[in-house]
Amino acid sequence: MCNINTEYFTAGLIKLYLKYWLLALQERDKIKNRSKLDIIYDILVSATGGVKKTHIMSHANLSSEQMNYYFNTLLSHSLLNAEKDSEDNLVYKTTHKGVRFLHCCAQIKSLIAPVAKVRMRSDLLFL
Repeated sequence: MCNINTEYFTAGLIKLYLKYWLLALQERDKIKNRSKLDIIYDILVSATGGVKKTHIMSHANLSSEQMNYYFNTLLSHSLLNAEKDSEDNLVYKTTHKGVRFLHCCAQIKSLIAPVAKVRMRSDLLFL
């Protein structure tokens, strides 16, 4: 018969479980947290064709609080433009200055992460 100290064995399993649980949380946080530059990039990419705010929120994965902060910043710096469509809905579109910003971001990203694949969509460069 095997003589195992059950308290020691249980404590070891708990430590092992906590270790892997903490590692999983750290990995999730790495994926979850984006830089402000990444968020701005996602907003500008999603607004290239002129879309509603909810589309941008969904595409860029933003809360309404985050959305208001970034929209005010992007509008004030003329990277994003607000206009009415034919149905009198407010739509947002990336400006020419915003498109230049996207190109600069893509160039920086390609320098930092040369393994990333670069793809083209019409006249815009995306990573």
